Amino acid sequence: MKKVAVILAVIALMFSTNIFAQRTSDIDGAKDYPLISRFQGSIIEYYKVTKWEEYKLPLIENNDDLQWEDYTLLEGKITRYQYSVSPDNNPVYVLKMYKMKLEKAGFTILYAKPNKEMGISIGRFNKNYYKAFGNGKFGFAYGTKGKDQSYIAGKIAHDGKTIFVTIYVSAFDNTTLITQDIIEAETIKEHKVIVTLFKGSSVIYNDKMGFDKFPVTTSVSPDGVLTTKEIEGNITHRFCSIPSGHSVTEIIANYKEAIKNSGGKILVSSSGKEFYKEFRKRRPDHGLNNYDWMVFGDNSNYYLSGFIPGDKFDYYIIVMPAQIENSLVYSIVIIETKPMEKGMVMAANIDQDMSAKGHVALYDIYFETGKSTLLPKSAASLANVATYLNKNPDKKFLIVGHTDNTGNFDANIKLSLERAQSVVNELVSKYAVKADQLKAYGDGQTAPVATNKTDEGKAKNRRVEIVEQ
Repeated sequence: MKKVAVILAVIALMFSTNIFAQRTSDIDGAKDYPLISRFQGSIIEYYKVTKWEEYKLPLIENNDDLQWEDYTLLEGKITRYQYSVSPDNNPVYVLKMYKMKLEKAGFTILYAKPNKEMGISIGRFNKNYYKAFGNGKFGFAYGTKGKDQSYIAGKIAHDGKTIFVTIYVSAFDNTTLITQDIIEAETIKEHKVIVTLFKGSSVIYNDKMGFDKFPVTTSVSPDGVLTTKEIEGNITHRFCSIPSGHSVTEIIANYKEAIKNSGGKILVSSSGKEFYKEFRKRRPDHGLNNYDWMVFGDNSNYYLSGFIPGDKFDYYIIVMPAQIENSLVYSIVIIETKPMEKGMVMAANIDQDMSAKGHVALYDIYFETGKSTLLPKSAASLANVATYLNKNPDKKFLIVGHTDNTGNFDANIKLSLERAQSVVNELVSKYAVKADQLKAYGDGQTAPVATNKTDEGKAKNRRVEIVEQ
């Protein structure tokens, strides 16, 4: 029995991540990177050079927290090292010494934090950094999931390239493991999602719903009547949990700020259980209708919707948080939809864009060159505009003319006003739109939506806009 116990113990030790070969010298062929001296007393356990590959760095400019949706994508030569050193060199100390060495060598420190300040568990860091990001593909001598951690990243310009270094320190019972990556970046690109997850969120379900429709509440009347529209686009829904210490109010404030910082507009920010009736029509429940903390219908009393315009896509955002006893959870839906195309604008499109943006650009109203005389081919578009205006008789609008930068500035201001007035006159005289609904205004070349250096950009700048007052 004693022999069996010993054999089992040996087998267990063989598969334990706490057991490292007691190497006394570097592995064959390994050499330190010229710009970075190794930690004193450490031995190279693993060494691999990849001539060209992608590397995801969970950091972006002007943000000193680890980012798992926004990140910097590096491409170039990757060299991975794993050093081992005696366990009395704990991660905090190793971090401190590396920071001093890198700064002395001229590196800019992008990030340097020990375990508690990193804001992420050891297991979650490994799952995100090495698995989800794919940075584990460069190989290891030993797994990096220890009992304590620290992480540092820096960069330096050298020989026409930007050299990045990342160092993840893992503490084990009988060693401290230093996983060091050198990225000689040929290309550097920031990848940003339209809005990120709330800091510290754990994604329970990530539903990529594909191209479909989702109900978005775009306004609430003073007496509480909801206006909900079916928005069509590529839909992503994520259901997340947040550690204790946060609140529903904090989540809402965070996302309101994120939408506004992205150039967006808040559509609805309001409390009330009636919002969930619309929201749940398309929300995935994963067959968990008996679990309140997953469905959270009776506990969700706040609804936030927003709109963020973009060059290639527009985005609708919905956030619904809920506090269920000690659990704080939230759903976030992002609908990626194409902006209104140039060409014929229908009344329904005007209504959707007006709700989201407060203005609509029209590109199918045509004038004689250099004049304010409307051409007959504008009739179909004017009829659709009139349909929308006549369905909203209690609302007032500006009709705003815009030009490109060709010609004299003052002449362009005058021409844009005259063209806007021609549109107003046509809508009132031929399409029964109320005169007190409309006011003409000329912006000339002062509000371009694209560069005037190309013909395509100039075409986008020549437009008539309807702006809700």
